[in-house]
Amino acid sequence: MLRSIVGLAFVTVSALSGCSGEKKASAAQPAAVKEGSVAPRAAAVSALASPYRPITVVGGSRLTGTVDFDGVIPPDSVIRPTADQPGCGQTVTVRPIERTGARIGGVVVWLSDIRTGKPLPIERRFELVNEDCVLSPHVQAVHAPATLNFSSEDVAAHRHRIINVATGELEGIAPFNDNGELVPFDRLLDKPEQLEIICDIHPWSNAWILAFDHPYHAVSSKAGAFDIGDVPPGTYRVKAWHPVLGVAEQTVTVVAGQPATIALRLGEPKKGGT
Repeated sequence: MLRSIVGLAFVTVSALSGCSGEKKASAAQPAAVKEGSVAPRAAAVSALASPYRPITVVGGSRLTGTVDFDGVIPPDSVIRPTADQPGCGQTVTVRPIERTGARIGGVVVWLSDIRTGKPLPIERRFELVNEDCVLSPHVQAVHAPATLNFSSEDVAAHRHRIINVATGELEGIAPFNDNGELVPFDRLLDKPEQLEIICDIHPWSNAWILAFDHPYHAVSSKAGAFDIGDVPPGTYRVKAWHPVLGVAEQTVTVVAGQPATIALRLGEPKKGGT
């Protein structure tokens, strides 16, 4: 399907007050207004005091592991869109937790205290897709600075607010009216932070982005496995985060030339859903 790239424009107060009735949507850069913000929350990731410094890694090793959860896993939800939410079909299945048995997918895992290591990858473009009135991927780990593209494969209107979790402030809006549209945000992902993306028209559709200033992060597969390569020798704090199942932390020592493995176990489910 051909995608039409939508031109960049700044958010205005009038744009925040409701959905556009125009056929073509316009992209938006970070907003300079407070309207649309929410209360600040504890963020899983934030900038550290010292900047990350790329080096030539000598004796780097691979860190692999799994993420488990022992508690009762919340079930999928089946949503029946109302008449003012056309284009989504009769039902929408919301699957907040990908898993294989007790192994949990969609968990962001990272070295929370690493300050030197391999250079950032060249790839600096990431994407969120509206498909069947659900945002995908639900959880994403990226390295900043980077460009975030929103796209839509739905014949349905969407209006996404991009919220900085730590400050609660609105950083941008991505409106869609047509399938095939693409909205680029070139100035959002420029520092370590946690973002939540919320659809005002479809409240069940949201996504999370954790941005890092280093490349030592991964998202666990549906089988609950993760893999972080070329880790310099040393002792690190490993952190895992899931929007529903909570946080896990553990220390790991990486020895030069020797693979390291770690098993992480998440805490109890958070109240309030995804």
